[in-house]
Amino acid sequence: MKHRAIISSLIITLVSGVFISAIKAGSYPKPSIVPTSWQLEFEYQSPRCITLRLPGESKARTYWYMLYTVTNRTGADRIFVPEFILYTDTGKVYRAGKHVPSEVFHAIQSRHNNPLLMSMAGITGPLLQGEDNAKDGVAIWPDIDPKARAFDVFIAGLSGERVEIKLPVPTKVTVIGKDGKPIEKVTNIAILSKTLHLQYRLPGEPAGRANIVLKPIKKEWVMR
Repeated sequence: MKHRAIISSLIITLVSGVFISAIKAGSYPKPSIVPTSWQLEFEYQSPRCITLRLPGESKARTYWYMLYTVTNRTGADRIFVPEFILYTDTGKVYRAGKHVPSEVFHAIQSRHNNPLLMSMAGITGPLLQGEDNAKDGVAIWPDIDPKARAFDVFIAGLSGERVEIKLPVPTKVTVIGKDGKPIEKVTNIAILSKTLHLQYRLPGEPAGRANIVLKPIKKEWVMR
C-alpha cells in the first residue's frame, strides 16, 4: 500500500545522551528485548476530533488530537522532545503541531478543563524525575484525508535506545534538533530511534467521526 512505502522511509530524531549501537547495513533493526537505555512512561488516550470556527473564518474546521501523560522514572532528569507523526492509508502525512493555530490548543484545554495541559512547544524541554513532575500534553493534527479508512501514529522521544545504520548512498533526511524543530541534511548514516507505533481503523463516514471512540488495532515498538 502507498502509505506503507512512506512509513518505511527514514525519519531521524536526535536527542543528547543516547545509547547508539552499530548494526550491519541492510539488516532490519528491531528494539532490544532487554532494555538497553532509558524509557519514559507514556499513558495516552486514542485520537479524537474537535471542530471549531477560528477567528475571522466563516466555516468551522476539524482537528484531531491525542491527550497523553509522560512520567520520568528513569533515574535521571531527561530532555523530552516529543514527535507525533500520523500516516493515513491514502498516503497523507501529518506532523503534530504543524498548521495548527494556538486557538485549537486553547479550545482543547478548555474542553478537558485542564489548565496544566501543555502544547507540543510547551512540553518540549527538561522532564524531571518522579510522578510529581509528570506532564500532561496534547498532540494536534489538522483534519485528515476524508477518504482515509485507517491511520498509523508514530511517537518518538520516549526512549534513549538508538541504532546506527549506514545508507547505501548519501540521502537527504529530516532531522529533529534538540529544540524540536525539523531541519534537513545530507548524510550516509541514519540513526533510528525506538518509537511507539499505534494503528487505528476509521469506521463509518467522515461526518460521523466526531462521535466515534477509536481503539488501537496494533500497538508495538519499532525502530525508525
